Amino acid sequence: MKFLLLLSIIPMSVFANFSKPQLVARFMYDDAWNAPNNLWCFSGEPVALNSKIYMNCLDSEGSLVAEWSDKGFEVMTRSEEEHLFSKPQLSFNRVSWYEFSEYSAIRSYLAGETLEKIEIKNLSTMSSPTDSFLPLSRDSFFFKLKEDSPSLWTWKNNEISPLFSSNVSYIFTPQIGPHGEIAIKTREINLNESSPDRLWIFDGTWRVVLEDKDANPSSLWVSFRHQMSVDQNKVLVIANDGKKNSLLLIQDRVVKVVATEGVELSKFDFFSPKLLGDILVVRGEDFEGQKAVYVMDDKPFRKLISQGDIVKTDRGDARVYYEQRDAIFYGAPGLDQKGNVYLQATLTDADHPKTLLGVGLIRFLRE
Repeated sequence: MKFLLLLSIIPMSVFANFSKPQLVARFMYDDAWNAPNNLWCFSGEPVALNSKIYMNCLDSEGSLVAEWSDKGFEVMTRSEEEHLFSKPQLSFNRVSWYEFSEYSAIRSYLAGETLEKIEIKNLSTMSSPTDSFLPLSRDSFFFKLKEDSPSLWTWKNNEISPLFSSNVSYIFTPQIGPHGEIAIKTREINLNESSPDRLWIFDGTWRVVLEDKDANPSSLWVSFRHQMSVDQNKVLVIANDGKKNSLLLIQDRVVKVVATEGVELSKFDFFSPKLLGDILVVRGEDFEGQKAVYVMDDKPFRKLISQGDIVKTDRGDARVYYEQRDAIFYGAPGLDQKGNVYLQATLTDADHPKTLLGVGLIRFLRE
């Protein structure tokens, strides 16, 4: 009873210019909806294109990439060799992902009007393991070489050439944008946190758009995270000034503080913020200690959905809730080119919080 009274005073989030949450699929061991039983996409991040939603998932048979559309659920591709699939990415009006082993990327997939599969050859000639295999243009890709001096290389028709080489000790996981932009965080000298960090973007040429104090003593930022999002010449990243974290929108080296811990929200979660066009989405926690997802577009930074909110499902009203708070939302949110938002949340019966209804794939339509 105390739990229900507490939930009854939690205000519903304001869905200004977004629809109420719509259930796309519900993942459960033996009572799933619009998805097979025992399908889980915990590490997946939803990506949508042309009303189709893609996620990398796992089931009892292994790794797969799933699609949800007006026709329902479909397995796009499944690994038959105990490989894994990367998180799908939106680029050049297609959704791309790659299949990889412990040592290298094996093949790439491009989903648009049709599904294209590209066998990756010649990476085995590199002297070190490779990481990532992401679109650079409509017919070329780039990958990261993991060696003593990390570097980025291009791949096109089995031919390889250098893309980025600098005096760095580490290149964090590259991020791509919808038009072939690349954002990377690099660390120089060694892997210690006290080493200089720089944030680079590539849109034809490489440019540094942010530095920490170790790289530039005049910088306001002591550190910044490697989880980020890029769209053309804009980068969205979370940085720390030595006291608190802020969400930064960087354009042409001009830094705009979007939101700051202790002001707009209590704290940010450790998942990538997402940027596409004029809309951004980020996970965090509000001042009541509730896990939440925040959004900003042409209206101010605000809460989109939070712990305790109601979602209508095939099983009736469900509540975004779980006893382990870190398992209420999964992965980073997703955005499509229309500004619609997608995310995963754990759902329980609205009136009986111990009755688990599974994990819901939820959509908010931008209106």
